[in-house]
Amino acid sequence: MSNARKLNRRTFLRLSAVTAASAAIAACGGGGQPATAPTTAPAAPQPTTAPAAPAPTTPPAATAVPPVTTQYKEAPMLAKLVQEGKLPPVDERLPKNPYTPPHSWLTVGKYGGVLKKTYNNNWGITGFIHEMQYGSSPLRWLKDGLAIGPGFVESWESNADASKWTFKIREGIKWSDGQPFTTKDIMYWWEYTVGGNGKEKEYPAGLKPINSPPDEARSGTGTLMTLNAPDDYTFEMVFDAPAPLTADRLAMWVNMFIGPAWVMPRHYMEQFNPVLNPDKYKDWEEHQRKFNHNNPDCPRLTGWKLDIFEEGVRAVWSRNPYYWAVDKEGNQLPYIDQIIVTAVKDKEIEKLAYTEGRADHAHFHSQGLADVQSLRDAEAKSGLEVRFWDSGSGTGSLYFFNMDFKDPKMRAVFRDPKFRQALSHAYNRADVQKAVYFGLGELTTGTFSPKAIEYNINDQGKQVYAAWRDSYVKYDPALAEQILDEAGYKKGPDGKRTMPDGSPLQIQITYGADQAPGGEHLSKNERLARDWQAIGIDAVLTPIPGEGADEKWRAGELPMKTTWEVGDGPNHLVFPSWLVADETERWAPLHGRGYTLRGTASEKEELDKNPWDRNPPRINRGEPDYMPAIGKLHELFDKSKVEPDAMKRHQLVWDMIKVHIEEGPFFTGTIANPPRIILVKKGLMNVPTRDDLLKEGLGGFVNPWIIPSPATYDPETWYWDNPEAHTA
Repeated sequence: MSNARKLNRRTFLRLSAVTAASAAIAACGGGGQPATAPTTAPAAPQPTTAPAAPAPTTPPAATAVPPVTTQYKEAPMLAKLVQEGKLPPVDERLPKNPYTPPHSWLTVGKYGGVLKKTYNNNWGITGFIHEMQYGSSPLRWLKDGLAIGPGFVESWESNADASKWTFKIREGIKWSDGQPFTTKDIMYWWEYTVGGNGKEKEYPAGLKPINSPPDEARSGTGTLMTLNAPDDYTFEMVFDAPAPLTADRLAMWVNMFIGPAWVMPRHYMEQFNPVLNPDKYKDWEEHQRKFNHNNPDCPRLTGWKLDIFEEGVRAVWSRNPYYWAVDKEGNQLPYIDQIIVTAVKDKEIEKLAYTEGRADHAHFHSQGLADVQSLRDAEAKSGLEVRFWDSGSGTGSLYFFNMDFKDPKMRAVFRDPKFRQALSHAYNRADVQKAVYFGLGELTTGTFSPKAIEYNINDQGKQVYAAWRDSYVKYDPALAEQILDEAGYKKGPDGKRTMPDGSPLQIQITYGADQAPGGEHLSKNERLARDWQAIGIDAVLTPIPGEGADEKWRAGELPMKTTWEVGDGPNHLVFPSWLVADETERWAPLHGRGYTLRGTASEKEELDKNPWDRNPPRINRGEPDYMPAIGKLHELFDKSKVEPDAMKRHQLVWDMIKVHIEEGPFFTGTIANPPRIILVKKGLMNVPTRDDLLKEGLGGFVNPWIIPSPATYDPETWYWDNPEAHTA
């Protein structure tokens, strides 16, 4: 573990070493899957003697064009296009050093076939396919976050204090339309959508950057990096202070459409950019529409490219002929020709699709542990095997209040630690554990993933985890009532509690209107309302439409979120947003926005306005509405980002957790590490089992967005043992 981190910070991985190791590991096989290979790579042809030149008076005889010999192999459908002159040869489509997935369970596969997926939500057919594809990321998590490997970056290094990082892109990668991928595509994102390197000053008057700088683009002082590109295949991140976690952060997300973009196809996007075309575009609307995940025309770096998108109906993805990865025998990936993702109306129709075998794989779905038996009963008909991967969740279904709620009286209630602690003690988690999670997992107040490095590094880490887990987990309604009474939330004549000033107090337990009845989150919410009503809290279940909900949350117009889980890792600092307010989606959105804009021109604008009336709404450090507890967390977090010593960083994390224990909970969980259901059609090979994942990593780490699952397991290597039987 420590050696892997040291290697990444000093000498780092070189592709030649990684691919050699990958081949050695992959040669071991695994998972009990047959190694059924495409054709073996042809031997390099022997040089031949050049024919003698014909006599000048005699025209040369016509000769057949010799077949082109290649270093790599490709899918038959692509070979046909090459033969027809519609596609360059495979060697010209791949980079000089293609990526080779290193997982120990992989076997060489077969080309062809269609993979069908079904989801009961529109996000499933748009967003989740991106969670399957890691192609837009500079670096990649391996071994469930225990190690980092190359992505489109093949090698990297830092100077002694980690204030300058140098990255080398694989030379010869191409976008899905065949255009070269270079550092120009990174610099375009940075300068012409984020406004980095001072470019924002050159934007047309009134036009602000469409993208905020990701946190990996800042040093611990909050200062933005300078991003340089000395040539087409080298980029440098230069900070004014140490940035030791840079490599870890560049492995987060799948990028482009989930997480920071980092890359954009400049040759396609620049025509819609209002900075570069101020006479044609006055805002970012067309640019964002073209960069949307549902636009088939936008070039990709992923294994499959979008062909068809029908809102709320289906999405069809076909193999990217320029995908820059091969297996250990030089076969270009992916193996599977096409992925068809179908939307259905609700959880029950989704379940019917699974039990009738109309889907081949399911990962992000609405089926819970209560559905396991019926899914297993249908295995003979559906062909879908029920597997379990560890979720890695630190909370199970959680809830959290908006610390930046716009209404000042309710905001004061939500910011009161005693109020939040009382409601946690009133919550009967054991009932939810039994009814929703079938007795699995461990009861928790709510923490980061129990798999996190900081909890497992030594005995002190284990003690810190236990203290946070148990801090307000005890189910004790009498204690909850006592805390509320002492804090001034008295009961009125009707038995309902009021605010300290005597005005009515109502908690709206908000959740997405599309949540399935009987699902994990809604079942928890129903019990939460019951438990809070039992201590005199007027708690009301309040469904809200999905459209516009994110914007309302960021503006402080929604009181709660109740349909998330915390599972982030592999350590607290690579994606600290549950620990510290550094973005806009979690428990302090206006604080988070202020934090993301520090050091930018926008930070100093509209300071005469109420934070909720600013564009965008934000609370800056030091302002009257800035919470002292968040200030402590920001201070500790900023120290951690410039601390090169790993153990000292762990201590700073433990200090931040102490703030959560003493002044939290800022988010409240139910149980830790429940299993997640994975459905796999018989004959779909190279999809790892939990045993495969335990041999190599942590048994699965499904929940985190920043360790994108199943992208980390390279679904481009999945294949059918009988591809001809799996058609559209």
